[in-house]
Parts: sequence; C-alpha cells; structure tokens
Amino acid sequence: MNKKNKYFLAIVGILVLNISTSHGAGLVPTPAGGDGNYQINDFIILAINISKWILGMVGSLSLIMFIYGGFTFLISGGASDKIQDAKKIIVAAVIGLIIVFTSFLIIRFVMGTLGIEWTGVLQTSK
Repeated sequence: MNKKNKYFLAIVGILVLNISTSHGAGLVPTPAGGDGNYQINDFIILAINISKWILGMVGSLSLIMFIYGGFTFLISGGASDKIQDAKKIIVAAVIGLIIVFTSFLIIRFVMGTLGIEWTGVLQTSK
C-alpha cells in the first residue's frame, strides 16, 4: 500500500469515527413540528452544527499531525533534514490549531453579537 492510500484511509477512518461518535441527532435539525416545515432558526442550527463539525475535524487532523511530527522528530536519528521536516510538521500543526481556535472565537463572537446562543437558540433578555 502506497503512502497516499495510507493517508486517504486514515482520513476516511477519522471522518467515520467523528460522524459515528457525534453527539445529538446529527447535523440536520428536526423541525419543531416534525412536518418538514423548517424555519430560519433551523438553518442557523444547521450552520452551527456544520461549523462545529468542521472545526472538530480540522482540530482532530491538526492534533494527528502534531503527533506525527513529534513521532518523526523522535525517530529522526539525528539527521538534520528529518529534524527540519519534523519541525515544519509541528509548526504547521500549531498554526492549524491557532486557526481552529481563532475561527471558534470569531464564530462565538459573531453569534453573541447577533444574540444567538451556541445551540442556535435566540437569547432572551430577562
């Protein structure tokens, strides 16, 4: 099995594991009446669920690459080119995590500004 197939199978495995262990009913919300009449709030919940899923996937892949970079660094055997490759992988993984956390904060900020909770429900002032 070549290297590309191994990466492809690893990514597919992560996707299947992530989808199968997702909490709640899934990405697409069930309409309140159960009759198929969706409202704008259901689309907001859908967008939030998709953003949670994407951020979770990117975060998971970044963590895997961080581990892979550390493992590459450990088995480099002192070869400077392998150490440089491992450092590049780790730096890219850290940048990926920073992007994920920044995206999460931006989404939360925009939703809070619009008065929407993380679950997609409008906040009510008491």
